[in-house]
Amino acid sequence: MMIDEIEQKIINILPTSNTMFDEIDYSILEKRKNDWIKLSEITHSIVLVFDCYTNKFVFVSDNIPKLYGVDSRRLFVDGHRQVIELIHPDDIDYGLLVRKKIYSILRSFSNEEKRNYKAIHEMRIRNMRGEYIRIIEQEQVLELDKSGNIWLMLSVIDVDASHESEIIKSHLYNFKTGEQIFIDLSDTLDEPLTNRELEVLRFMKKGLLSKEIAEALKVSINTVNSHRQNILQKLKANNSIEAVNFAQRLGLFNKCSIDKSEKRDVLP
Repeated sequence: MMIDEIEQKIINILPTSNTMFDEIDYSILEKRKNDWIKLSEITHSIVLVFDCYTNKFVFVSDNIPKLYGVDSRRLFVDGHRQVIELIHPDDIDYGLLVRKKIYSILRSFSNEEKRNYKAIHEMRIRNMRGEYIRIIEQEQVLELDKSGNIWLMLSVIDVDASHESEIIKSHLYNFKTGEQIFIDLSDTLDEPLTNRELEVLRFMKKGLLSKEIAEALKVSINTVNSHRQNILQKLKANNSIEAVNFAQRLGLFNKCSIDKSEKRDVLP
C-alpha cells in the first residue's frame, strides 16, 4: 500500500468535524500550548495535538526529532505522512481497522462521554537507529466544536518497556470508571469463525494438541483437525502460531467481553 493511499485512508476514518471554520475558536491553541509543553517535559513523552477539521497537527513536542528523527516542522505541513513512514508495515492495516472502529464508537457517545475515554494503541515504529520498537499511544478527545463533533485529539506516546511480544492491540479505557472496551474486529473477516472454531482456537492458544482438544470437547481428532484447517483458511494463516497471533489482533479472544459498541447499535 502506497503512503498516499494510506494517508487518504487515515483522513477518511478520522472523526472529522463538519463545523464551519468561523465556529471554531482557535485561540484555545495558544491558551493550551504551555500545558502541552509542560506535559511533554514532565513525562518525557511525545505529545501531539491533531486538528480533525484541517487534518493537520497543531502541536508537536520538541523531543520527537531526537527520538525518531522526524522533522517536527514537516508534521505541521504533511500531517500523518512522516508518521506512516515510521510504522512497521505489518501494523498499518490493523491500525487502520481498529481506529476506524474506535472513532465510530466515540462518535456515538454523548459529549460528556467522549471526554471520559482514551484509546490506547500499541504499535511498532522505527527509531533513530533504524530498529523497530514497541510504543504505546494514548489518544483522547481534547476539544469538541460547538456542535459536539470531535475537533482536537491529544496523543501521548511512550516506549513500551515491557516488550511483551510482537502482538499489537488497541482498546478504549474510561479513566473515570475504569471500564475497558476491547475492540472486536471479527466482522472484518471474509468468513467469520463459528463458535466451535473459536473454542478450538482458544485451546490452540493454550498450546494444546489436537488429541487434547478432542478430549476436552469430547469429539474426534478428525473433527478437531477439520476445525483447525478451517481456522487457518479463514484467518489466512500458514500455521497455528500465525492463526493465534492474528486472532489476538482481531480481538477474537475478547468475544466473551461486553462490547459496548454493539450495545449502542453503532457498529455492524
